Amino acid sequence: MFLGMVRQIACAGVSAVIIFTSLALPSLAADGRGGILPPAAQGRLPTRAVSDLQLDQLFAQLAVARTPDDAKEVEQAIWARWNRSGSISVDLLMSRGVRALADGEIDIALTFFDEVVDLAPGYAEGWNKRATVHFLKDDYAAALSDIETTLALEPRHFGAIGGLALVLEDLGDKEGARDAYRRALVVYPWLEGAADAENRLTVEIDGRGI
Repeated sequence: MFLGMVRQIACAGVSAVIIFTSLALPSLAADGRGGILPPAAQGRLPTRAVSDLQLDQLFAQLAVARTPDDAKEVEQAIWARWNRSGSISVDLLMSRGVRALADGEIDIALTFFDEVVDLAPGYAEGWNKRATVHFLKDDYAAALSDIETTLALEPRHFGAIGGLALVLEDLGDKEGARDAYRRALVVYPWLEGAADAENRLTVEIDGRGI
């Protein structure tokens, strides 16, 4: 969904993990480009934009970062690129939506992000931010739909994959959530909280002493 994996935001007294995010439905499969998509999504989601060479380089650095601090620097550079839509109007709407979200004005934030995805349907982060809002509103179906689109546009979106894990676990699909965390760790080995969550789910699924 969200502004970054395991960042927390206070919204009307509710603390939510902002990980997304792309949400998907249970029964997930790799989409052939490093993303996770449900079979139902095939043939109806937008295709990924032309590769951004600088972003590709950043992801290559992220995968081999030696320390959490090194990885965090690369992560921040990735978010900086994701947050630039290439449109002044869209960037303004995004900033207003993020501000509303931070202020706990979830419905207002949703209005801004609705405008973003209408104006720029090929901009992955717009869908990711809107998925965050849907998640905070407990509208998992809408969140999953927006996460699908986020990951179709940017299969490496570790925030969306992390958000997917959160939603699947809330829906009771522990194995799906574990698979999502594992996928996120392939993209971002130092992703905060992901390894612990994957280990916890493994114990819950497989039991101790294995």
